[in-house]
Order: sequence, then structure tokens, then C-alpha cells
Amino acid sequence: MRWLDRLLVLATAALVVANLLPLGARLSWMLELTTHFRVQYLAATAVLLMLVMLRRKWAACAVLVAAGAVSAVPVLPYLPVSLGQQSASAAAAPIKILTVNVSFRQFSARTLLEIVREANPDIVVVQELTPHAESVLAELDKTFPSNRKFPADGAYGIGLWSRFTLESSETFALGRVPAIEARLLAPTGAITVIGVHLRAPTTARRAAARNQELGELAQRIGATEGALIVAGDFNATPYTPYFRDWLRESGLTDSRRGRTLAISWPTTFPLAGIPIDHVAVNDHFTPLSHRRLPNFESDHYGVLVEVALRDPEHP
Repeated sequence: MRWLDRLLVLATAALVVANLLPLGARLSWMLELTTHFRVQYLAATAVLLMLVMLRRKWAACAVLVAAGAVSAVPVLPYLPVSLGQQSASAAAAPIKILTVNVSFRQFSARTLLEIVREANPDIVVVQELTPHAESVLAELDKTFPSNRKFPADGAYGIGLWSRFTLESSETFALGRVPAIEARLLAPTGAITVIGVHLRAPTTARRAAARNQELGELAQRIGATEGALIVAGDFNATPYTPYFRDWLRESGLTDSRRGRTLAISWPTTFPLAGIPIDHVAVNDHFTPLSHRRLPNFESDHYGVLVEVALRDPEHP
């Protein structure tokens, strides 16, 4: 069985490298891409660890455990855990936010509209909103009379629909991509919602642009008062240091934290899937749930998040 032992050694070496490469994320955009697959590294490491233990290769076991710990550190905060009765501290009825990238190439509008009806959100943020997508999703205007839309050919159109009255709204430039900010008059008071679609870090220039967009977004959030929700396609997972930097600088909480490792892209190859669609809130809100929605023939899954305003007397 020497061939098996050699194969296990090679597999161990490969997984050790895979687990350690993300440590160089700030050195290169290509190394940063390796951070997004930490859940896959952990799954593969766990399987190999069991095989190595069966062969009693204790040194390899120790190396795999150490390497796996590197990937586990950023992943563990997102494991589903019991968060207690958070709704008990909420001062008002929950608010549902749906964020969805419809893909400018193709998607099933009929299926998406059915998903929206079933999910029954209060706010919908749509990325990659083309003029065609705006027309086939016109039914949303009836259900959500308050809206702000910026359709565009290609991947960077964006729209926001709401059941709540729109006090004000604007489309603004985040780096060189459009984003939407809306102030909504919910029954519990005014809330600000920002919808975004950041650049995909597929080249050094695009990665730098996305990081600049994260920085500008953090600055805008810092100048925003009151209850705030940010939703959209960030083209970044929770496992990259740049997204963690953004959460720290903006003071927001990722609604996914402590709830799910579920992916949001790509729908075509779930085993390599990663979570890049997010909803984050400031400390005026308590996140209650985070749920991935069914496939509607886009390359992204929609994400439905439920939050509630905190009771000021029970922060």
C-alpha cells in the first residue's frame, strides 16, 4: 500500500498549501481569490484527515489539523448556532429585505416574481437591472409602489423597490459603478437603504477598484445617521480580509454571521459556490434570519434577510 501512502502525502501537501495561500491575500489579487474557498478547503481537509488517521499517519494528521485551523478561523463565526430569542428585544415588527442579482444575460422573470410573492419582502434590491429586466419585472411596481431604478446595459444596472413610502432617493457613483440610496418611511420610523453591486476582482485593476468601492461605501455609511441597511452583490465573501475590514470600518453586522455558510453564487456549480451577496445592518437593527432562495435561472441565488429595529431600552 505504499502507493496509497504516497498519494496521501501528496494530497496532504496540496491541502496544506491550499489552506495557507489565503494568508497572502493582501499581497496579490490572485492570492485574495483563494480566500473565498475556505469552506471547501475545510471540507477536503476533514475528509483527508479521516483517511490519514485510518493509515495512522500521525504527523500528517497534526499538519492537517494545523493547516485546517488557518481556514477555520474566518469561517467559524458564520457557522449556524443558536442565537437565542433575539426577537424578544425587538421593538417592532420585522422588516424583510430581498437582494438578488438577476444576471444581465438571462433569468426567468416568471420564476423570480413567484419567489418574490412567496417571500413577501418589504424591500427588494436588484442588481444587473437591464432595460429588458426592468420591463419583464414591471409587476414589481404594482406590489412595491415606491421605487428607484437605474437600468443599464451590461452588469451594473441597479434598482430598489419598497412597500414603504419613499421620502427621498438618489443614484450615486461608488467608484465607477452606480449605487442607490433611499430613505424610507417604515411604520417604525425612517430607515436608510443602500443598494450596491461592486466590481468582480478578476484582475488586479478590478480588485483594486472593488476595494476602493468598499472604502467609499464605508465613508458614506459613516456620514449616515439613523437605522441603516446595506444590501447587494459585493463580489467578496466574508472570508476575505477586505470584507472584514469593511465591516469593522463601517460598524455594520453581516446578517449571515452565526446563521449560515450557504452560497449565493454560482448556481451552475454549487460545489465551488461562495457567498458574495450580503445584507448588513447597523446597530439600530437586530438580524433575525438569513435565507437563500430558490434558483430562478440566474447565476445567483436571491438572499432574504429579516431584521427588526432594536428596542432603545434594551440595546
